[in-house]
Parts: sequence; C-alpha cells; structure tokens
Amino acid sequence: MIKQIERQVRELQKELTEVQKERDQLRLKPCRGDREIQEKEGLLDGLDKRIAGINESIQELGKKRRGIVAASCEKLD
Repeated sequence: MIKQIERQVRELQKELTEVQKERDQLRLKPCRGDREIQEKEGLLDGLDKRIAGINESIQELGKKRRGIVAASCEKLD
C-alpha cells in the first residue's frame, strides 16, 4: 500500500512539473490586445487551480502514508 501511494505521489509530482512548465511558457507568451490578455489570464487561473489541486492531492497522500506508517509502528509496539 505504501509503495502504491509513493508511486501516485511521484506521478503527481511529474504532472505538477509539467503543469508548472506549461504555466511558465504561457506567462512568457506575448499578448496583443485586451482579448488575448483576458484569455491568457483565464488560462493562467485554470493552471493555477490545477497546480493547487495537485499540491493538495500530494499532501493528502502524504498524510495517508504517514497514517499507515504510524499504524504499522503501533502494531509493532
């Protein structure tokens, strides 16, 4: 179970890196006009929400992993 959680965390970290790269590339992209700026801001907001969601998932999996480890340590005592 712990290995599965660690694998999920690694996959989420890879996805997080990709989304952050996508966000950084979008920020560097020049805009011509208000419409393009608004579209870009909307896309950036979406990417920021996705990043926050991934970070939250990673934290939840970390808590779950710590809980499993703590439970198995209690059984040993």
